[in-house]
Amino acid sequence: MDIDARTLRTFREVTLTGSFTQAARRLGYSQSSVTAQMRALERQVGEPVFERLPNGVRLTHAGTVLCDYARQILTLVSDMEAALRRPAANPPRLTVGIVPALAYGQQLARVTHIGRRLLSGVQLALRVMGTAEVHDAFRSGAIDGALVLTVVDEEDPAVFLGDPTPTERADDLTEIRLQEVEFVPVTSVGTRRGGLGRQVVIADPDCPSQRWLPEFLRLRCDSPPEIHELGSMAGVRAATQSGLGCAMLPMALAASHQEAGGLRPLPGVPRMRWNASLVHARPDTRPALDWQNLTETLRQATALGCALRPGEPATPTGTVDVLEGPALDPDPSIAS
Repeated sequence: MDIDARTLRTFREVTLTGSFTQAARRLGYSQSSVTAQMRALERQVGEPVFERLPNGVRLTHAGTVLCDYARQILTLVSDMEAALRRPAANPPRLTVGIVPALAYGQQLARVTHIGRRLLSGVQLALRVMGTAEVHDAFRSGAIDGALVLTVVDEEDPAVFLGDPTPTERADDLTEIRLQEVEFVPVTSVGTRRGGLGRQVVIADPDCPSQRWLPEFLRLRCDSPPEIHELGSMAGVRAATQSGLGCAMLPMALAASHQEAGGLRPLPGVPRMRWNASLVHARPDTRPALDWQNLTETLRQATALGCALRPGEPATPTGTVDVLEGPALDPDPSIAS
């Protein structure tokens, strides 16, 4: 028995409509063509598959058996067609998690634009997630890699910029250091001196860039600050501008708003730097070229985010820069 898919599709339409005429209309065939196909089908089956009625047709026992198999065969044909189209219509997906401290609007736009150029033929999907969620996302297979912030260790030779050697991590992840990102402590221009350092706005309690300021202020002041967790850098920036508290913002995000008069440096608190790192799982089945291009995409995007503004003096890598302004009132019992 050699029944082609075209004949099975016609047979299915006849069973759905109960009429050769209606099936022909839906398929764009002539009624005589549908009739000829069904007669040829019945010759191959060896017995009638339809019972002719005054107002249409209905399945015989043989037709009912054939109908079930036709449905399965046509489903497989449809799946095959979709699979053969997938390389062109659905490029391979590379899903990358990004921690909130690096997921502000301009940074996401830079990753997307550079990724379109360097990751040709790959669909780059970005997922904003908290630092604590990254490991769970790797375990569940929800992400292929993650852009995170890690602590700069000057004694670790792998942290130097441009070092291509990945760092092996105890949790079976590979970390590739991309760029040091500078963060600046800021507050609203309208915040009074008495309120400085009493409230801190953060995006991600497990990110080193967001943990640092509350801890610094706890050691410098009489009591731990009140913490407001907002989950995004856009929310942190807006809340800080509104006078809710102070925050550590990436320099690129804080700079334009400082110039616009909405934010000012938090006096007596140093700028800090953390590593922007690509982390991915091992062993990996993706082509090496995908990882090379993703690494370069994130390296370029974070480097652009760290670009100095015109006229801004450079700060040596690996150092902190204390912002100008009167110092916070320290707790005399704590050495600064």
